Amino acid sequence: MLNLDNTYNSTKLFDNIRARILRLIGRAKLTTVSNSKKTQLVQVKALKDETITDIERFQEYGFETYPKADAETLTLFPGGNRDQGSVVCIMDTRYRPTDLKEGEVQVYDWNGSLIHLKSDNSIYIESKSGCKFDLKSDGTFSLKDNNGNEIKTTTTQIDFNGNLTVDI
Repeated sequence: MLNLDNTYNSTKLFDNIRARILRLIGRAKLTTVSNSKKTQLVQVKALKDETITDIERFQEYGFETYPKADAETLTLFPGGNRDQGSVVCIMDTRYRPTDLKEGEVQVYDWNGSLIHLKSDNSIYIESKSGCKFDLKSDGTFSLKDNNGNEIKTTTTQIDFNGNLTVDI
């Protein structure tokens, strides 16, 4: 004989478990950042009209960022509890570079400054002001200012104190 009360309770139980599983991971829009505490805390807009505040943001050791509003977050909610979230990743496609080759790394910001570790073992640095530093894998480098002036030399002409020796 079928007990309808047990069937209803089982369905309700599984619906509750399913809902909690679906709430474990969420994408959201970053609205504000608080950078004054030991851990960065953020506020996000998640599900329709859901604002979650004081979410702890995890970052890699030795690398700190302060993202701009409207970046996208990936947030984990242990046990599906929306009050206990942790942001584990923030990306901002508005500023993401698309010129990298396989295996390359680039540190960049919203205004165009960057450090690019290239696949040819060279390092390229550019600031928003237009200054550019290019260290090639053969030990040569060039430094350009924002007026187009350029210095080209080798790393053997620079000592540990930062003095540059140029043979004329």
